[in-house]
Amino acid sequence: MKTGLVIIAVIFSITAHSQLDSAMRQLARETDPQQTVLLVNKIIGEYKIEDSEMLDILYGAAAVNFALGGNYSEFEKYIGRIQSKFNQTSFMNMAAEKMLLENADPAFALRLAERTLRVYNSYKSESTARPTDVAPADWQRFMRFAQYPYHDTYAHALFKLKRYEEALSVQEKAFEGDPLEGVPASVERYARLLELNGKRADAKKLLLKMAARGRLNRGMTEQLQSIYIAERGNDDNLAHYIDSLQRDIQASIMKELEPVMLHEPAPDFTLKDINGKSVSLSDFRGKTVVLDLWATWCAPCIASFPAMQLMVEKHPEVVFLFIAVQEKEEGKLSRVKSFMERREFPFTVLLDELTSKHSNQYKIISSYQPNGIPAKYIIDKNGILRFTTAGFDTDAALMNELEAMIAILSKM
Repeated sequence: MKTGLVIIAVIFSITAHSQLDSAMRQLARETDPQQTVLLVNKIIGEYKIEDSEMLDILYGAAAVNFALGGNYSEFEKYIGRIQSKFNQTSFMNMAAEKMLLENADPAFALRLAERTLRVYNSYKSESTARPTDVAPADWQRFMRFAQYPYHDTYAHALFKLKRYEEALSVQEKAFEGDPLEGVPASVERYARLLELNGKRADAKKLLLKMAARGRLNRGMTEQLQSIYIAERGNDDNLAHYIDSLQRDIQASIMKELEPVMLHEPAPDFTLKDINGKSVSLSDFRGKTVVLDLWATWCAPCIASFPAMQLMVEKHPEVVFLFIAVQEKEEGKLSRVKSFMERREFPFTVLLDELTSKHSNQYKIISSYQPNGIPAKYIIDKNGILRFTTAGFDTDAALMNELEAMIAILSKM
């Protein structure tokens, strides 16, 4: 999981089916540090929060936003309130990674990443650092897992500051010898570091392995093309090779998908699009429909949009409906409309809405019940829900999966 999204996942997992849900969702969306503090204090006061784990999450949310805002004294104040060393390093790492992603003071992010590793190394073997309700074996597994994001963020900071030799060494520690299982952005960075350190052949080998797994993102594809051009003067053979890999990948995915295909009536709905037009799922009977549940605050949702745009352009015979969910009611229409206009994605965007004026239940969330977003529902021409998919890994992985699903339904 990307470290910048940990807080959202933690908050949702803790508050599922509780009265805290709305307030915690609002906290997950908030980016202004002062507003975050007001929300934290409100949640602690109104819901009488005394659980140390919950308090750590609340103070961590404030710390991250103060770091992003450049107020490091307030960052220290709130990071210091976190009782668990494991939670403290998690939020320190999250702050560093988000700063790097937003190009906010990479020098401070580097110092914070170094500090995260120092604290992590100081407690990872301490029996007193392990929560009493966590078994020793589970704790050791957590510690091994933490090694990846902490070293990865440190490598990211070194890369940003062009300390490429050090960055390569740290990145290799993050992967523990198996980069193919890494987050695509990290693998892309590793491939670039290999080439920057004079190891172009190793970079090419890594990228071809990622291509064979269908996990190339745009940056990796561009690097692979540049390597082929540097070696041969053109990338003609590369395009043919990747095309053949894509065909093999799609055939393999189809073979996996067909036995687990669903056969459930897709819940019908009528929602308004961002221009005020009413749209019903039943309007599109006779066509394959892809529902994409997303939100303006959801980073992986937005990251998936370039790949989804390619799918929309490639498959005019398929209906793609992008449904904005879990948005704050106040200013929802203008916020979503402005968001789409700035990014110029040519999508049909609908707004989830309350089932009634006096209800706190939303039509799409209550009827489709996603475990998280982004979530996609693929519906056949007879209105039968056939496939669901959640999350986002790479452009290639998303497109390969959707291509296979659409191909299966086109044959029915």
